[in-house]
Amino acid sequence: MRMDSSTGMTRRASLLGALTIVAATAAAMLLPAAAASAAPKPFVVCNQLGGQAGPDIAGPVVVWTDNRNGNLDIYGRNLSTRKEFAVCTKPAQQDNPSVTRYVSGGKVKYVAVWVDSRNHEGGLATDIYGRDITARRNFLVARSATVKWFPEIVDTWVIWIEADDPAGPYRIKARDLEARKTYLIAKSPVLSSVAISRRTVGSRTVHTAVYTSGKGNISGRNLPQGDPFIVSQRSTFEWMPDISGNRVVWWESGGRIMLKNLKTGKRTFVHSGSRPRIDGSLVTWDGGGHGGEFVISYRRDARVYVRDVARSSRVVTITQKDLTCLFPAVSGKRVVWESGPARRVLSHIHIYGARLN
Repeated sequence: MRMDSSTGMTRRASLLGALTIVAATAAAMLLPAAAASAAPKPFVVCNQLGGQAGPDIAGPVVVWTDNRNGNLDIYGRNLSTRKEFAVCTKPAQQDNPSVTRYVSGGKVKYVAVWVDSRNHEGGLATDIYGRDITARRNFLVARSATVKWFPEIVDTWVIWIEADDPAGPYRIKARDLEARKTYLIAKSPVLSSVAISRRTVGSRTVHTAVYTSGKGNISGRNLPQGDPFIVSQRSTFEWMPDISGNRVVWWESGGRIMLKNLKTGKRTFVHSGSRPRIDGSLVTWDGGGHGGEFVISYRRDARVYVRDVARSSRVVTITQKDLTCLFPAVSGKRVVWESGPARRVLSHIHIYGARLN
């Protein structure tokens, strides 16, 4: 998640074991040379021993999965104050964090959610926990004997995907933290990240979830009980959607980043690449997508890219010598990602960021 009306999933890969995602073929193309003005200069967000991965960002606050203590924990950093903090360091494994920024009672709040295995020692089941970073208070979002992945949060809404068996089928759930109610949003045969955003529809403010449906389509639903609608339905496989306001982006087979404006209905090809995220009109993605049946495998020396889809076709390129840059997230003018070896060995991965001009 990002700030205020923006949202997304972390298009993060889970680190709680080997993750195999059932998908159609996705022969990702190499990215063509991208034009940019002055390339943003990367800076270190966290490079502690043990490794860090899967960042998300909302305003100046970044969260990530951290292995410095020998098991997976959640840590964060405020880029404005430069202060690092622990989000959750329970002995069990914590993974897949998402963070939101919103205003409540005239005060800015930061809240994070993540996947947590504390209640299921030795089993596959996981739960969703959260922390009000501002109030320094932890809370339970969802607990059951199911496997859960990819929680995303915006305002007081949390969305995730779960299943009785890791092989599926999968259910997309949403919980209103304020009303303390959980809803079944959709069912899907595809294990894919999900996303949620606040947007305006007519005179109403709604929270819209997007997810992969059918055999590889992008669908949406206004929470809590709006009718499902198709965002994109093509013969090519489409998955890993993200949403910010009325803009939805996703990864299409053939290594294509696609976008649809829900207000105008216009569909746009953004660029070649993989794992897109969006905040406002800024779309970011990486060039490390691996073709064929999707597994956690990446191209060596992959870069991170950003494009302002409302203003230009120009693409900003962010690169680090001898490092593979993956899983970017964006909030405002800040982009964060993980960098490490192409084989994605956790102990050698760290979190970096850059500020766009």
